[in-house]
Amino acid sequence: MSQGVKLPLPMKKGLGATDRVDDWWKGPTAMAAYLGIMIVYATWRGFMEADFWIFEDFGRSAGTQTMAIESEGSHVLSPLFSPLVLPGENELGSMVPLALAWMSPAMFILIFPAGFRGTCYYYRKAYYRAFMQQPTGCAVSKPWNEYSGETGLLLVQNLHRYFLYAAIAYLPILSYDVWLSVNFHDVASHAHSYGVSVGSLVLAANVIALSGYTFGCHAFRHLVGGGSDLWTENSRPTLRYRMWRFSTWFNEYHKEWALYSLFIVMFADLYIYACTMGWLTDIVLWGGL
Repeated sequence: MSQGVKLPLPMKKGLGATDRVDDWWKGPTAMAAYLGIMIVYATWRGFMEADFWIFEDFGRSAGTQTMAIESEGSHVLSPLFSPLVLPGENELGSMVPLALAWMSPAMFILIFPAGFRGTCYYYRKAYYRAFMQQPTGCAVSKPWNEYSGETGLLLVQNLHRYFLYAAIAYLPILSYDVWLSVNFHDVASHAHSYGVSVGSLVLAANVIALSGYTFGCHAFRHLVGGGSDLWTENSRPTLRYRMWRFSTWFNEYHKEWALYSLFIVMFADLYIYACTMGWLTDIVLWGGL
């Protein structure tokens, strides 16, 4: 009969104190750097097109529009600014008073994708560990002893399912942006043609990545299959079961979809930013004017 092994409990106390001998700190450090860079970049770009304080020296206020590539005859809009809300202008902008024209267009809409990611079950795990040390890793001590759960301000995490609805609504909007990017117009001659540029492919890749992340969401999986105990009808799989299996496939790679889709969103904006600044040219691969 084997004897039990007495574990050295309680474990060491103090920030990062542990008996582990592996490089446990690499994962949380890499995640903190990755998320930190993405947050700083998205915040900078969101404020860049604003017209107040130091930001008035950039973007539209400085005479350089960096939200969309227009130079090649098509409209390649950054996903960070979609849908484009310009106060006082047509469509969505007509519902926003001119008194808010000092705000960046991104400020009107980023709360929804940011809220969806911020309340996401995977991202909670990632930033709780990377930034809040709750905990950094298994058998790794944290600087405080108690965990009070998602209370107080963290009750906002319960809004995740509602942010999901907004995220689902974003997919056709971003798909429409891809459609606009393959339509080329000449204002002078009123000529119209179709084409594909590098920017079009980047926007299409962004929609694919965001779709994988959204449809693999735990809340979406529960939405289509939660609470159901009937998976067949007339010996055939129900539509709900097929949707649940569809979501489950994406959910199995939810971490990858979450990380890669965030990178692609930022890369798409950076590419469009670089093209509008003249650092790059959006090469038309097929068609165009």
